[in-house]
Formats: sequence, C-alpha cells, structure tokens
Amino acid sequence: MFDALRRLGVLGLAGLLLAATAGDGYARQTTRFDGIKVNANPTIRPGLTLGQYAYNTAVLGSAFSHVPPYALGYNPYMNALATTPSLAGYGLSTVAGTNPYLGGAASLSTSPYGGGYSLSTTPGGGASSPYGYYPPYSYIPPTAANYMGLASLTQAQGQYWKDISQARITRETSRQMALDTARKTIELERWYEATRPTSNQLRDKELATELDRARKDPPATDVWSGRSLNELLRSIKATGAINRGPNLPLDDDTLKHINLTTGTSGNIGMLKDDGRLAWPLPLKEAQFAELQKSLDKNLRRAVADLKGKDPVDSALLNDINKQFKELNDKLGGSTDELSPGQYIEAKRYLNQLSSAIKALQDPKAPNYFNNTWNAKGKNAAELVANMSKEGLMFAPAAPGDEGAYTALYQVLRTFEAGLQMSQRRE
Repeated sequence: MFDALRRLGVLGLAGLLLAATAGDGYARQTTRFDGIKVNANPTIRPGLTLGQYAYNTAVLGSAFSHVPPYALGYNPYMNALATTPSLAGYGLSTVAGTNPYLGGAASLSTSPYGGGYSLSTTPGGGASSPYGYYPPYSYIPPTAANYMGLASLTQAQGQYWKDISQARITRETSRQMALDTARKTIELERWYEATRPTSNQLRDKELATELDRARKDPPATDVWSGRSLNELLRSIKATGAINRGPNLPLDDDTLKHINLTTGTSGNIGMLKDDGRLAWPLPLKEAQFAELQKSLDKNLRRAVADLKGKDPVDSALLNDINKQFKELNDKLGGSTDELSPGQYIEAKRYLNQLSSAIKALQDPKAPNYFNNTWNAKGKNAAELVANMSKEGLMFAPAAPGDEGAYTALYQVLRTFEAGLQMSQRRE
C-alpha cells in the first residue's frame, strides 16, 4: 500500500517538473490576426499559462491511469479475505460479502484515524455511504481494447445478417400465410356454392310450399282468386296420368261460373252476361250515374262485336278506357262522401272491371264467347284436359261466382289426392 503511494507521488512530481520546463515555450507563442498580434497562450493566473495548465492536467491524468484500484482502498479480493476465519486475529471479522465493485460489500481500507486495518462498507454500498455511488475502477489495455472493438464489430455484423435473414424468413412466412388464406377463401367459396340452393331448388321449394297450402284448406280468398285452383291444376298435370284419377263429375251450372284466362289477357268473367254489369250500390249513386250508364252501354256493344267473331272497334275501346278512367278518378275524389266500407267495395269492383276491359283488347277475345275458352267437361279429368289443350288457367271469380269456385276446389282437391295415391301404389 505505501509503496504504491510513493510511486504515485514520484509520478506526480515528475509530471510537474516536466510541465515547468515546457511552460516557457508555450508562453512565448504568438500569432497575427488581420495585422494584430494575438497571444495564443494567455496567462490564467500569475506564473501559470493556459498551455501549461492543460499540459499539467494531461500529465496528472496519465499518471493516475497507472494507479491500481487497491491502492485507493478498493480490494477486489475482499470476498476471500472476509470469509477466512484465520484473519480474525488481524482485525478482520468473518462476514459474507459480495464483490465491492457491485455495491453493498465489505472491503479492506486504512482507517484515517490510525489503528490498522478494519472492514468498512464501500462507497457503492447504498445508505451507509455518505458520498453516494462511485463506479468501480476498470482499466482495459490498448491491445485488449482493440480486440474488444473488433469483437463488437464482428458481433454487430453477425447480428445484422441474422436480422436480415430473420426478416426474409418472416416475409416468406407472411407470403405463405397469404397463399394459405387465398386457398381457404377458394375452398370456402366452393363449399358455399355447393351448399347454396340454386334458383331451381328455391323455385321447387316455393312450389311445394304453395301446393301444400292448397291441399290443406286454404283461405277462401285463395280459392276465389284462383290461386289454390291453379296450384292443384299444376300438380294434376305434372302427374302425366290424368285418366288414372277418380271419376268426379261436374255439372254445367258450376262450370258456367268458372272464369278462365291465358294468364296475360285479363278476366272476361264480369262480361259473360252479354256485357251487362251488376253495379254495386256505391257506384249507383247520383254522382256516378252518368258515367256508369255510358260505360255499361259501350261494354254491351263490345261484347256483341265479340260474339259476332269480330274484334272490338278501336274507337269504341278508346271510349271505354276513357270512361273507366273518369269513373275511377271520380271514385278517388269521393272518399269524403262514402264510408270506408263503401269505398273498398266500389274500388274492388272497378279493379275487376279493369281486368275485364283488358280482356276485350286481346285479339283472340272472341274465344271467350264461342265456347273455346270456356270451362267445360263432364268430370274433373276432362276439365283439366281441355284447359291443358288451350293453355288456360283459372281466373279470379267475378261477383256471384264464389260458390262455384268453392265447389270446384273440393272436386279438384279430391281428384289430385286420388292421383297421388295411385302413383304411390305403383
């Protein structure tokens, strides 16, 4: 310990002597700046120039860099000394400490008040140190520093290429995941297309639902509108074996009140009585009387032409359409004079009359009055056969035809059920 301090003092003294001999040279240095003489080494205090002060500092720093750490009171081997029982007689107590450079450890130092050696806590030991934390002294030789720098550079370069490789792996993984997602998307679309019902399947399901409704006592409005009758008719024709059904006779009086249509030509049912109309009471009011009489007269003329197998005159058709529009507009403006029930009754009648006027404009309208497009047949099988031959279907019932429609529904339902049973037996 004392030898180290002596060496430290000698080094410091040598540095001061060298600084003193070099100081004069620094003091005499001058330079010129734009013709002005400037002292490049000014004096910072009497007898000490700026260059001398910097040189002194450099020499002292170089001298202190050669001082070993244990010469200043830090013993890196304190762990071994502190845990050796045989040193207790020399003023050391047995303690279990850690490395003094990591803080909180016991170290061997010289007491400033004499008395030999004792254990004390290093300044880095936390709360017991009045001077705070001092980092441990470390000295790295220049050669070792070169190797350490080269090692750090090599490690950094290796880490760089490692990161580049990892980035490439991550990018490739991302691409593979994108391809996998695309593949799964295609598989999902294929599955959806395979399980999604087609338009034909949806139509078949809808038709099956409508037929089931027609078979199980549908509402009267479905029967009178011809909806249920047409569903039963479709099912009967689909069997392809009409003659195998039960023999269910039909009377002429019932068929006289059944209205048929091609599906696009309207419903002639309201004009079958030579064009005479059974006007409802709301439309017999005085405000509608004039239009009602004129329209009734023109419709009779049109039916007479059709019975003579002549098409309706275009001028007559224009008058009929014009009068009907005026009557419909007048009804719309009479909502304050009619009760809700009267208005609904009159409006429904005019809607049916509109379909009859539309049938008059069909070039084949004479077929409604020459027994070609009429409901005919001795039984259900013959009725269906005649309708299939002419491409006809059931039109809505005209006022007063509701009973005939209900009776025909019962016959067709029984006939369709018999055909289904006959097919199951086969």
